[in-house]
Amino acid sequence: QEQNLLLAQVHTDPELEADVFEELDDDKKSQLLNTRSDQDIADVLSRMRTDDVADTVMDLPQSRRRKVLDLLPPSQNKKVLSLLGYHEATAGGLMGTDYLALPEEQSIADAIEKVRAATTHQPEALTTIHTLRSDGTLAGTISLVRALQMNPETLLREVADTQAVVASPEDDIIAITTRMADFNLLSLPVLDSDGRMLGIVTVDDALEAAIQRDWFQRKSGHR
Repeated sequence: QEQNLLLAQVHTDPELEADVFEELDDDKKSQLLNTRSDQDIADVLSRMRTDDVADTVMDLPQSRRRKVLDLLPPSQNKKVLSLLGYHEATAGGLMGTDYLALPEEQSIADAIEKVRAATTHQPEALTTIHTLRSDGTLAGTISLVRALQMNPETLLREVADTQAVVASPEDDIIAITTRMADFNLLSLPVLDSDGRMLGIVTVDDALEAAIQRDWFQRKSGHR
């Protein structure tokens, strides 16, 4: 009863409602969404992170998935469909499609301005700036903290780490978390076979996938 009351309250704030749904466990999320119309579900999903949307769509009954997907904004629909092509226990299934990437010929100032403008990105997706070659392949990475410490006029290619640690979309959870732990990464870029970015796996998503569900239940006091 308290839960229903709270959800009714957050329903008046679409952005907060989307944040709440992102934090619900899969069973509760499915239970709540099944009571809503396709349009209501699409309205909530349109404000959620793409990787969470893909997971939520897969939790819907198969008969409703296509209907809800068709009601999403075209750009989001395309991103979600690309994620649904990967197994959920791989880098492709875990990655998000919101990240910072700029041509390596642009400056630190350009990168910082893009960070300021990325108000819809999750904070974890903003911790690393990715630099791109002229052909669109990943050239290197630079942490946001290091970028803030540099002269704003410095070109990204002059300071980016060209030995970036990366993943392929087929890498499994163990490979992903081990790589991120070994190199103290807050995010891990996922590249296709040509070296172009498909997305990033953030540390929070990697941990959630790696740590067993019953650990979370014990931690929160649920059985």
